[in-house]
Amino acid sequence: MEKNKVIGILGLGSMGKIIARDLYNTFSGQVIYLVRDINSVKSLAKKYLAEIRYADVSKPKTLIKSFNGIDVVIHAVHHEFNLNVMKSCLKSKTNYVDLGGLYHYTKKQLKLNRQFQKANLTAILGIGASPGITNVMAKYASKFFNKIENIEIKIGYKDFSEYKQVSPLSSSYSIQTLLEEFSWKPAVFANGKVKFVKPISGRENYKFPNPVGIQKPQYTLHSEIATLPYTLKAKNVSFKIAFDDEFVNKIKMLEELGFISDEKIKIGGNKFNIKKISLEILKNLPKTIPEKINQYEIIRVILSNKDKEIIMDAKISGINETSDKDTGVPPSIISQMIADRKITDKGVFPPESIIPEKEFFKELAKRKIYIYKNNMRVN
Repeated sequence: MEKNKVIGILGLGSMGKIIARDLYNTFSGQVIYLVRDINSVKSLAKKYLAEIRYADVSKPKTLIKSFNGIDVVIHAVHHEFNLNVMKSCLKSKTNYVDLGGLYHYTKKQLKLNRQFQKANLTAILGIGASPGITNVMAKYASKFFNKIENIEIKIGYKDFSEYKQVSPLSSSYSIQTLLEEFSWKPAVFANGKVKFVKPISGRENYKFPNPVGIQKPQYTLHSEIATLPYTLKAKNVSFKIAFDDEFVNKIKMLEELGFISDEKIKIGGNKFNIKKISLEILKNLPKTIPEKINQYEIIRVILSNKDKEIIMDAKISGINETSDKDTGVPPSIISQMIADRKITDKGVFPPESIIPEKEFFKELAKRKIYIYKNNMRVN
């Protein structure tokens, strides 16, 4: 008799909650919430019939203990803990999935490949929207090329929602991750080499399909640049994401005033990291409260050479549900594929190296995330 499959979610923030909902709706096995504050998820666990275990990403011993009996752990806490969690998975014999590592962490994680192979485990890095859907779309399109010159990733978003209250610095993503994306130098792969460019550079008008329309994508640091140039052997790879002018100007002001610096400031005889102080303040800002959600996002991946161009689009409409499902849904899908042994290769992989594209696209379509190749639906 086959044992009950078990998937753990480490961290139940905004993305973790989306993952939890999708697992409840689509997974027949057991789900375990792995959190530092058990009381904070009791109502959610009751709603979605999940078990709760104590786990602290900064304390590996608690991770190893809490992972006992779990087939796959989805790491949905901040990427600075990715290595901690992966090493705990090695010790507890647990497969691993995460949402990305902002290039530098991804590079370090890939070095654990032999250890995961030896432990007969699977780790898939960066399987959200971007990285994640972007990587798999690029792999799908690459099959139509003999040689790839360019891979361009561009993400555009339009929010038509109505709100009861809007935060002074509104974002559904981790504010820590956003500040890092805005302050760390973005990686760009150009002419076969990695170079790092100025943060918030490359902002220029780009026309996405309606209803997103004209947006201003900018370079930010992302994990796709850590893997796609090598797995798909492309000469140039870039990543850009669009933020509205008001949001960008607010972040720029914080940067110009020194509030997102990694330098230390002395207060009352003690030294504190400036960015960490700013983060604690920003985390306590009033939250955005939606009244009617209506969002639309387009994730675009363009592959080209001198003879051919293929445009892959993921189109995500969020009516009465956030378009952020494109980040929360993929780890649910992929962790289930691992648990169901539809993915069996062992080692540490970026999404494009291991995920079956057509089956993944089919699962996305069930969640109303549609994939297009040159304007033709492929799922």
